[in-house]
Amino acid sequence: MRKFSVSSLILAAISLVILTGSPALAHNELITTSPTSDSVVEAGPIRIVLSFAEAPLPLEFGQGNLIAVARAETGEQLGPACARIEGTNLVTTVNLQTAGKYKLLWRSASDDGHVASGEYFFTVQNNSNYSTDRIGNQCFDENGIELDAADQSKLSETIQPTDGLFIGLLYGIGFILVSGLIGAVLVKRRMAKTIDQRYE
Repeated sequence: MRKFSVSSLILAAISLVILTGSPALAHNELITTSPTSDSVVEAGPIRIVLSFAEAPLPLEFGQGNLIAVARAETGEQLGPACARIEGTNLVTTVNLQTAGKYKLLWRSASDDGHVASGEYFFTVQNNSNYSTDRIGNQCFDENGIELDAADQSKLSETIQPTDGLFIGLLYGIGFILVSGLIGAVLVKRRMAKTIDQRYE
């Protein structure tokens, strides 16, 4: 009769759990995006399409399945967050006129109840002198009622001007403390070496 070691039995058990549990642990995966990450697009109404492996879980418009666009430098969200489900895609249209870098943020719910999210950057150029009074995500429900960004929790947090100063101050203080500690250790070692040389 063949004998199995404890380690081989544990390894077999772990493998069985992983193999049998993988379908239940699988979540909806983002496959492609348009525009793509780090791409350059022309100013105007820009159609955003996020394609997933499976259709997102149908939820109330403006809740659960969301797309938002924000200024990359400040994190300022432009308009509300929303997306329509078209097959396995989340779709919306963002209106952008100012050339520069933008951050696209998304959140999606799958049928297993898992909520995934992500973000990426793209750049807008304005060679056509496009101009509009309606900047950002254009969110209208099936009744033509526009979503109000003030009624939503924003996907993007605005970076306060003082944030960089505060972080820089912390780094500065940390550098001074570390430098002082290293200096104190070196001085102590030098003093100890000097004392030892005196008694040699």
